[in-house]
Amino acid sequence: MTDEPSDKPEHPDRGFRPSVNYIQPEGSKGKSVVLTPEGIFAYEGGAMTTIADAVDFFWATVAHDPREWNAGLKGYDWLLAHAAEATREDVRRTLGWLEGAIGLKDRTAAVAACRYLAAMPAMLLAADYGRLMAIFNSRKVGMVWQVTPDLDVKPLPSGPIPEFGQEAGFGLIRAVPELYLKLAMFGPEMETIVAMLAAEAIRYGVSLPPELAAMAKGVPSQG
Repeated sequence: MTDEPSDKPEHPDRGFRPSVNYIQPEGSKGKSVVLTPEGIFAYEGGAMTTIADAVDFFWATVAHDPREWNAGLKGYDWLLAHAAEATREDVRRTLGWLEGAIGLKDRTAAVAACRYLAAMPAMLLAADYGRLMAIFNSRKVGMVWQVTPDLDVKPLPSGPIPEFGQEAGFGLIRAVPELYLKLAMFGPEMETIVAMLAAEAIRYGVSLPPELAAMAKGVPSQG
């Protein structure tokens, strides 16, 4: 005798449905499985249930390889559209995706992860302040420098800097400035980091929105 429920919890209904009109063959018994870009669905007795949907595919894909995020665009687009409803688990998974993308030097994937973070509620993100600090307290992650023959490398961070064509650095403050504005609200230390990055970006000719440019005005100029 056991008190455990016999059925697994139902899969959350995110609104995904098969893109094909599936009809179970007459006289067939048991379940039929339908696999489409929207997910995996079980069809039995005229009823369709979700086994795994496009969001599940997306998370499984980026957990396996952060660079392959665009193979699950249906799931990513759904997450962006519903970012206001994100959970702590979504934050955890997205930070893992971002860390993986940075480690693999994939700027496009890092920007995509940051766009989702930027769309999440500020209070939800703030709960992971320590992990955010570890990721974003980095000039290599935030800044971007044009690789030209006259570039003075002495002020640049020590160690190898990821290069993307004629640019060095992920440049996330340029690509996703709204996230850096949100991060600056989480505490004085993060605000200082963002202000210093904004000031450096302006010195190197990186275009920033007025709100970030205003933060840079309070940073002493580098002589």
